[in-house]
Amino acid sequence: MASPVIHLAIAKKYLEKNTFLNYKNVIDGTLYPDTVDDNGKSHYTDINRGSDNVSHVRGKVNLYKFLAEHESLSDFELGWFLHLVTDYLFFEECFTTEYLLNNSYESFCKDLYFAYDCLNTYIPEKYHITEDDYTNYPSEYYPGVPYQNCILPKNMIDKFINRVSSLNLDEYIKKIRKSKKNIKP
Repeated sequence: MASPVIHLAIAKKYLEKNTFLNYKNVIDGTLYPDTVDDNGKSHYTDINRGSDNVSHVRGKVNLYKFLAEHESLSDFELGWFLHLVTDYLFFEECFTTEYLLNNSYESFCKDLYFAYDCLNTYIPEKYHITEDDYTNYPSEYYPGVPYQNCILPKNMIDKFINRVSSLNLDEYIKKIRKSKKNIKP
C-alpha cells in the first residue's frame, strides 16, 4: 500500500480540484484505512490472494466490494475510497510484475519501507503537507530522511500523484460497478 504521505498528497491535490468537498472529512477518510487494527477489512482484501508477491500485493484491495457496501459516499467515505484506489493503482502501476516476481516479500518490504522513509521528506515539501494534516491520526506522521535513490523515483511518484489526483471518481465508480471487479480507470 502507498504510504500516508503519498495518500495525503493525492487527497490534497484532489481537493484542490474538488473544492465543494469537506476538506477535513476527505483527509480523515484518506488516512483511516491504514489506522484500524484489521486493515484487511478496511481495504476489502481478498482472502485467497496467493503467496507470490504479484497476487499478494495486487489482491490487497477490492474496490468493487467496498462500493457494494457503500451505495453513496459521504466525503469521509470518498476519502476512504480514494485511499483504496491509490493502493490498488500503486501496486498496479509502480511495480512491474517482473520486479515483484524476482524479489522475496521480505526484500520487497525492506526496499518499499526504505523508499517511504526517503519520500517522507520530499513529498511534504513539494505538496505542502505538514504535521497538521495528521491531526486525527498523529501516529501516521513520520518526518522521514533526506531523499536517496530508491525503488520509487521522485519523477515516477510525482506522475503517480498527479494521475490519481486527477481521476474523475464518479466515472471510475460507474466503471467499477459495471465490471463488478477491480479495473483500471
